[in-house]
Amino acid sequence: MIFPYFLLEFKDRREHIVCHYFRNAPFAYKSNTMIHYEEILTSDKFKTCEEYYSYISDNNFSNIETRYTQDIHNLNNSIGTLLFDFLQADLSNTTFIKKCAYKYGASALHTASAEFDDFELEINNNNNNESTFELSYEPDIFEEVIKVYSEDKLEEYQKLQSILRKMINFTYNLNNYSYLNGLTPTQRFFIYNVTNNKTPNDLIMQSYLQHIGLSYSLDFSEYKESLKSNEKIDSEKLAKELKKREKNNHQHFNKTFSYSFPCLLSAYYFSLIYFIDNNIPIKLCKNCGKYFIPENRNSSVYCNRIYKDKKTCKEIGANIAYNEKLKRDEVNTLYRKTLSAKKMLANRNPDIPMYLEKYEKWKAEANQFKQEIKDGKKTEEDFRIWIEETRKK
Repeated sequence: MIFPYFLLEFKDRREHIVCHYFRNAPFAYKSNTMIHYEEILTSDKFKTCEEYYSYISDNNFSNIETRYTQDIHNLNNSIGTLLFDFLQADLSNTTFIKKCAYKYGASALHTASAEFDDFELEINNNNNNESTFELSYEPDIFEEVIKVYSEDKLEEYQKLQSILRKMINFTYNLNNYSYLNGLTPTQRFFIYNVTNNKTPNDLIMQSYLQHIGLSYSLDFSEYKESLKSNEKIDSEKLAKELKKREKNNHQHFNKTFSYSFPCLLSAYYFSLIYFIDNNIPIKLCKNCGKYFIPENRNSSVYCNRIYKDKKTCKEIGANIAYNEKLKRDEVNTLYRKTLSAKKMLANRNPDIPMYLEKYEKWKAEANQFKQEIKDGKKTEEDFRIWIEETRKK
């Protein structure tokens, strides 16, 4: 039985995912049984080689074939990985969606507002007329259904990617609009929502939040050890322990919110809302141009992705920044020498007003040039060339 299951937790700047996924595995056909296909266990499921060989020998497997089956796995990534992989995905075709279907199971093809999707029904009920109790699926049929439903979801993936990019760019002011300076991401997100209220896109986004599940847990494992109790913890002892730790400014316990989604697209949208609500910054890397969450300082402008020659953007960025500083120092030295020379020429020739006029004009143009460099309209190299061309005029 296939159904969408996707659990997401954010903790200690990590994101933890528990979800179904699809994998290939060897199966043996068993006639005259309710479930016709039995998965053949691999050697890593046994403690010793002897146990594995005994298992193979005792079962005498025949009619072996490779089939798809659903399983559960745990993924642990840097915070933001899930969302940013989606935002940077190439959605000109269905490749990314099909990969998500295998990696995240039926949630990748589920519709947020539907309790059941045709994808699940078709896989569950039309597995080449096999028993509905089967836990594996014939490859040709399974891959064809994945292909068809990935094509059906492509437009929705494309639309959500576009909307989320606009939301992030506006909420974190990644386009550097001056009128958004001084506002928090939450305040900008409020502006975005108000100015986009009741649009078709707004209605689409609301559907992604309709079926999110929430669970809340507290981790008392540390106290079980400190109180040396393997069974029920005594409430009075635990109360004293909490007071003692609070006095010493120790954290009481670990608490975790877990969010479950029937639809992977809901998880993408929710991730962004979670980051905004918890003041988690999002930046665009100045080197690779991809979204990232700074690890330590909010002022970071380079991410830690491997970019080239096993070097990260941060490592490459440090070299770029150093070279730019050298270039700025060189240009600033040239600027100061030229400005000083023109000023000296004006001071030595007070009876010739033209020198003072040219000095003031050149100084004003240089200041304008420096402002355009700050605005990103021109470069230090442009400034150097301009100084060289005008210094002797």
